[in-house]
Order: sequence, then C-alpha cells, then structure tokens
Amino acid sequence: MKLLVVDDHLLFREGLRHILLRLDQTVDIHECGTVQDAIEIAKQITEFDLVLLDMQLPGLQGLEGLHALKGAFPTSPITLISGVADQRAIAEGIRSGAQGFVSKSGSAEDMLNGLRKVINGEHHIPPEISNSQGDGIRLDQTYHLTPRQIEVLAQLCEGHSNKEIGRTLCMSENTVRCHVASVFRALGAKSRTEAAILAKRKGLL
Repeated sequence: MKLLVVDDHLLFREGLRHILLRLDQTVDIHECGTVQDAIEIAKQITEFDLVLLDMQLPGLQGLEGLHALKGAFPTSPITLISGVADQRAIAEGIRSGAQGFVSKSGSAEDMLNGLRKVINGEHHIPPEISNSQGDGIRLDQTYHLTPRQIEVLAQLCEGHSNKEIGRTLCMSENTVRCHVASVFRALGAKSRTEAAILAKRKGLL
C-alpha cells in the first residue's frame, strides 16, 4: 500500500506516520510539504492508494491545490485534512472530487476508520459535519464512484472476473474485490449482472 501525505508541518507528518503504520505495517509512506512538491513526486509515482492533502499550504492550496493534485494523480483517492472544520470549504472540496475529510483535532482511531473507508472506495465525512445545518455536507451515495471504480465497473460490464480485472488494471484481486463491493453498494446492486444493467441505465459508462 502506497500513501502520500502533503502537509507543510513536519512535526504533524512525523506523528501521522506512526498512525498510518497502524493501517498496515508494510505501508509505503511518501511525504512532501507543498502541492508543487507532490507534482514532482508524480513524475516518478503516478498512483497512490491514498493521498492526504492539508487544506492550508504554502503556494497552491484549497480547491486550486486539490485540482492540481487530481490532475497529477487522477486515479488516486484524495482525503482532505485540516485542523479547522470549515464546512463550506470541505463541501466544495468534496464536490470537486475529494473522497473525504478527516480532522487533525479528532482521535487517531476516528482518522484511521475514515481513511479505511476511503481506501476501500467509499466517501468519508465526519457525522458532526455531514449532519449539520447550513453549509453541512450531504453526500448522494447513489452515484459516488471513484475513477478507479469506474474502470473496475467497465471491466465488470464486459464480463471479466476479478482476477482478469486485477491483471488488466494492475491491482491485487483483493483490491478488485473491495472495489466491486463498493460499486455494488453505490449502485444498490446485488449481482454483477444487475450492476452492469444499472450502470448502463444510469449512463455511467
């Protein structure tokens, strides 16, 4: 598993590294302090299982930074991190393609639970934010598919097995299985055939 942390506070990154190792002791963690540095990393590594992006960075930041990272890592899920829960900024980030948000002020366990959801292809917004009024975030769970899940769905619709999909998309069979399960949940499908029918009916492919 490869993760990228984009945050300009070295002390926070050092602490976060220890937390992320609880996801998987073999996790390969890459770090940088700016979006520009992350774009340089993209010249060597084009895909991560998860990208963590601080919302307030020197240089490119906010939506501008998010768009730049999505361009550099188009198939990698991006989770926003911040010490301040600016609901409007978080909502705009989710609408612009971020997979979730975790607060720096939350517990390590809450952060890990949220990151596991994102790695498994789901969206994650803390309940206190998603259930709030005003600028709170409401996620439409029906159509939220990541670019990687769309690729898996396309392969699934062509009748390929998980092993064949993994070989084509260069991912493990277990990762494919997780993506397929997330696709089923998103579409409300109970079988591969039903998922294919719903995807075509909804114009997802």
